[in-house]
Amino acid sequence: MSGSDPMQPKLILDFDGVLFNSAYEAYCVCNRHAETNPGLRDDVGFDEFMRFRAVLTDAWQFNRLYSREHKLCDPAKLPQVRPEAADWAYAEGFFAARAEMMKDESWPKLMAPYDFFFLLRPTLRKYPDKFAILSTRNVESIRRTLAFFDADVIPVFGQEDIRREGSKVEVARSQGWLEPGKFITVYVDDMNAHLEPFDGRVYLPLHANWGYDQVKDASLNSNQVLKILCSMLKLSAAA
Repeated sequence: MSGSDPMQPKLILDFDGVLFNSAYEAYCVCNRHAETNPGLRDDVGFDEFMRFRAVLTDAWQFNRLYSREHKLCDPAKLPQVRPEAADWAYAEGFFAARAEMMKDESWPKLMAPYDFFFLLRPTLRKYPDKFAILSTRNVESIRRTLAFFDADVIPVFGQEDIRREGSKVEVARSQGWLEPGKFITVYVDDMNAHLEPFDGRVYLPLHANWGYDQVKDASLNSNQVLKILCSMLKLSAAA
């Protein structure tokens, strides 16, 4: 890209809580993992799970809900917990359980697309190079879901990339999305803890108010976010 070329939009989307309500799928995975591990609770109800999900940002943290030994009674304290060996071991078992469940062709039906996904899908298909998914979910499960819903057309960066680079911000940096003068980057996420590191590093960090985290004054609904994304694409096309 030469210095005279206009900057192009890069529209980065979280997956869980933005495109899909995947809470029930994650709940099923956790329970499948617990079935073969006596050290894990088998009495976690969905309401308790959702209270925990509201502050969770990574799969290893489910260990602090399901582990009989390491259970965290107050979900509000989860952001202060640093992962230990037992948490990483839980995450490995979690993803192994998901891999087993994904052998069922009907597995993607556990995912519930938000209206935002259906409204955005035509634009994703029209401008696939302008979008990317950045998620703590593993890449294969994202691609499998997108394919099932006819939208496997955009780059996906997931759990594996975050483990390699260290964080969502570092994945974005490795892709050049944070490079000054290269992109007009917008990042949409429902988790405030994931958005905060992008503040000051991207053009617009947008908080989706239809996901799992607490809604704030600056949170936006799906129509507002859709309007912003589509407007940026129109402006870049006219430049």
